[in-house]
Order: sequence, then structure tokens, then C-alpha cells
Amino acid sequence: MSKPGQGKDIEVPTEILKELLTLSEWKMLRNRFQIRSLLEKGLPVRKIAKMVGVGTDTVVRVNKILKYRPKVQKDKKETPWVFGKSDG
Repeated sequence: MSKPGQGKDIEVPTEILKELLTLSEWKMLRNRFQIRSLLEKGLPVRKIAKMVGVGTDTVVRVNKILKYRPKVQKDKKETPWVFGKSDG
């Protein structure tokens, strides 16, 4: 068993995502990225919902995820690998 990668971001090509997701999942993923971008620009929830064509609950859900994520990363403590150090 190999040690899980730490701090490695993977890039998944758009074409592979389109193959793995259903059409509705793809549309929702695209919408959520658009919502995230608009939230980061500081637009109000209702305006974003109208622009993207989703309910305000979807915008609020994405906003909660964005607010929660930095807290999780900040509070996360380094834990040693339980099976010992890797030679690689």
C-alpha cells in the first residue's frame, strides 16, 4: 500500500469529466463554478441566482462550502503516516 499523495492537485481534462458525468451533473458543475466566480466578485445571492438560472438555495449552498473550506484547511493538523515513513 502506498502513502497517499500530499498537496498534489490533479487536473482532469474537461473531456474526461464530460464522459464521467451525466448531462445534468455536468450542467450543475458548470453552474456551481459560475456561482463561485460571481460570489467571489461580491454579487448578491438573488442576483447570482437570477443570472445563473438556479434557486437561491443553490447559491447559498455553494457560499457555505466556500466559507467552510478555509476553516477546515486552517484547523487541519498534520498527522503522521500510520504505517511509517516512505522510502520514496
